[in-house]
Parts: sequence; C-alpha cells; structure tokens
Amino acid sequence: MRNLYLLLLLLIGSAGYAQLELPGAPQSYDTGTQPDWTQTNTKVAVDTCGAYFNNYIGLVKATDIYFEELRTGDGTDFTPYAGRGQRFHANQPIEISGVQFYSFQNNPLEDSLMVVTVLYDWDEVLDSTGTELARDTVWVTHTEFTPLLVDLEVDSYFDEPIVVTEDYIVALYSPSNDSLKIISSDPGGDGDDEGVSFVYYDNPVAPSFTGWYQALETFGPGYDLDFLMNPLVRYHLHDDFVMDNDTICPNVVSAVCTDYPQVANFSDPHYNRFYDDPAGKVTWFWGDGLQNTGMTAPCHTYLESGTYTITLIDSIRRHDYFDFTCAFERTKTIVVLDSTKAGGSGTSTGLTANFEGDPINADSVSWNFGDGSAFSTELDPTHIYDAVGTYDVWITAFGPCNIDSLLITIDIDDVSIDPSYKSPYSIYPNPADQAVYIMDLELPTQVLILNVLGEVVYTGQTVNNGLKIETNHLAAGAYFIQMTDELEQNTIKLIVRH
Repeated sequence: MRNLYLLLLLLIGSAGYAQLELPGAPQSYDTGTQPDWTQTNTKVAVDTCGAYFNNYIGLVKATDIYFEELRTGDGTDFTPYAGRGQRFHANQPIEISGVQFYSFQNNPLEDSLMVVTVLYDWDEVLDSTGTELARDTVWVTHTEFTPLLVDLEVDSYFDEPIVVTEDYIVALYSPSNDSLKIISSDPGGDGDDEGVSFVYYDNPVAPSFTGWYQALETFGPGYDLDFLMNPLVRYHLHDDFVMDNDTICPNVVSAVCTDYPQVANFSDPHYNRFYDDPAGKVTWFWGDGLQNTGMTAPCHTYLESGTYTITLIDSIRRHDYFDFTCAFERTKTIVVLDSTKAGGSGTSTGLTANFEGDPINADSVSWNFGDGSAFSTELDPTHIYDAVGTYDVWITAFGPCNIDSLLITIDIDDVSIDPSYKSPYSIYPNPADQAVYIMDLELPTQVLILNVLGEVVYTGQTVNNGLKIETNHLAAGAYFIQMTDELEQNTIKLIVRH
C-alpha cells in the first residue's frame, strides 16, 4: 500500500520531489569512511540488560507490522530510500555495542545480501545524523517473510562498544540494488507522532539532494513510521537505595526510612514500557513479613527486636518478546535493638554498702542510694551511710530505646561489726523478752543500747563480770548493744520480743 502511495506520488512528475520543501539543508552521508567489505561476522554480543527495547514498535505500539524495500534503487525499480534510521534518547550514559534489525531478501540468485549498520550521534539543529561513531557490516540470509520475527533477526556488533551521553541514531542501508526488505510499523500512521524515524534518500535517477531526513517532519503525518531496529545497549540500571539509619528501636513509628533514586531510563518510553508509572514495579520486603509496593521512599515500623534484611526489587519492562522483564535486587541489613533492662545487687558491712550493676543493653546507669545523697553514675559504686536503717536504693539504666529502673532494698544495721568476729561475751537470751544478761566480762565495760535510728536507749556499767539489763520497757524490734572497755569496742545485735 505504501509502495503504491509512493509510486503515485512520483508519477505526478519528477519536479514533485524537486519542489518538496525540506526542513533545512540535509546532512549528507560521510563517504570518507567506507565499510570493510571483507569483514567476517565473528563478533559477539556483550552481556546486557535492557537491550532490544524497541521491539514494541512491531508488536505493541502499531496495529500491524509492515515491510519496505531496503536498497539503493535505480531507474528500473524506483525506490529512492537506501536506508532507515531510528533516533533514541540518551538521558544517561549508555553503551551501544551493536544493532539488531529484522530483514529478509527474496533474490533467488543470492545466498546473502549485505547491510551496513551505523551508529551516529544526533544533530539537534539539523534534526538529522551527526558524527558517525561506529559501523559494522552484516549479511541477510533469510529468503522469505515469516510472521515469527525471531526467524528474521539480524544481529550486528561494532568492534568496540561506544558510550553515548546524548541522543543517538542507529541506522542501516544497503549498498546494492538487490531486493531487501526491512520490517517497520503499520504505515497507517497510528504511532505516537514522536518523529524519531529517519530515511536516507540516495537514488542516482532521483532529484539531486541526498541525506538523512526525519520522515514525519519531511513527508507528513502518514510517515510517522518506526522501524523494527534496536540498538544493543548496556547502561547503569539502578542506584542502590539508602537508609537513614541501620540501627533503630522497636515500636517507633517509621523508625527507618529509605530513599531509592531511580535512574532516568525508568521514566523513558524507549527503555521502559511502563514509563508512565516508573515506580509501579518497585517492591520492598522488610524482612518481618510485611512489604510495600509502588514507592521509592517508604518508611517502616518494626515491632520486635532482631536483625532484619530489607530487600528492594525493581524491574524495567522492556518490549522484547523473549524476556520483557529486566529486574534487579538490592539488600541491606537493619538491627532493631533489644529493650534496656536495669539489674543489680547490694551488700553491706557496717555503714558501708557495696553495689554491683548488671544492666542489659544500657549505655549508662544512675544509682539513688535512698538517703538523700548525690547520685552515682558508676556501674559498681560503694556508698557509706550516716546511720543504720533500711534504705530503698534505685538503679536506673539508660539505653538507646528506653529507660528502666530496679528497686534494691538494703539493711544497714551492724555498725562496725566484722562478720568474722567471734564475741568473747555471753549474751542471753537473744531474742530477749523481760531482760538480757551479759556475762564473762573480764574488764570494766561501758554498755550502750541503740535503736535502729542510732538513738541511745540504755546506758550502763558492768559490775564484776556481768550485767543484767531490763528490756520490758523497750519496744519490740532490733537494737544494738555497744560494749566498750579499755582495749576495744564491739557491737552485738539484740532482738527484743514481747
């Protein structure tokens, strides 16, 4: 149909093309670098993810596929277009290592026909090909059309991959007049009017102008053609995600937040079929059985302590009919801290108390000795009390996630008593009811009885080697008998019961 349309256009008169208004001076093909006709097809493709992304032109975007002549053309079979080109975006550095296209030839006298593939940069001012960057030569061996496109695939590889940072054009042409066909989209013009297809006008019997032309702008909306021609690419598919913290506390709302900056190709229709929803294939697995989708900067709350692995999965949805998914996965570890627990114990000798702290997951501790004295931040402090008594001691543990306190009760009751001391005196009965007797005193001894507050409730002096002390007037409880002679002072605990 399109060939018929071209033929009718050309039959109007040779002046028809001569009078065609072109969008500026065409850029001629650089003939200074000729293809190597003896080159053998021994190069191999590089490993890539995201290649062959333009297959959607023949399979998804258009209502039908179509094939056109790909040849130099001559006066006998007037088809002026010797080549086809396609422009692609380069919104980030992209490595181009070759070109894939779909073609067949139907000349029964030839086993194969040659095609030259070229990589150009794009000249934005001329809207045409710019500097040639690489080329290759391949042969088309397919002899008939088949709807199964894989049977028509031709792969061309450049000697070295070329890195482009601006828009580029992949193009191909035939140096002969033999019959070659290239697959393109439906000529009905049901594309997206991107204007990314180019044709190379070079026919010796046609008007004299020659060069690459943007088909849509030059020839009108009916020429919004796209050719099933794909650069073989490799590019930085992703940036790793970052976390604002790798150690957090449990039960804190949105304790960890992430940031995943997608690369530009995720939102470009040339590289991602779902470019209008680039985050649509993002999935976060938090390691605790929960997940989020369609977000590039989510936050999460962990309820239990432990170590978790956060996994990010994202995919570029290509237009390749073999494997349209190009996925990657990245992981990071996060530690959810345990709760802080206070722990400790205390012992006393006389007025001196020794404490040992045993907290869990604590950064620091504080001791409140219960007597109004200053707090201590030592882990194992020693404290001297001014008076006997029972004290409520608090140890407080400070952790990264919480504060916890523990009560320790300690009795300060044996003033200056050595636990290993064996009294030479006989004191009975103990516990006492009405009276207590102190016997076996060898020297005159002053005797004091003190209550737990340190108050003196009895004063006496031994007579001979013994002493009877009435206790019926004392309240039931704990007391201390302090005995002082010429050589030493000793204290014995006394319990009064009625």
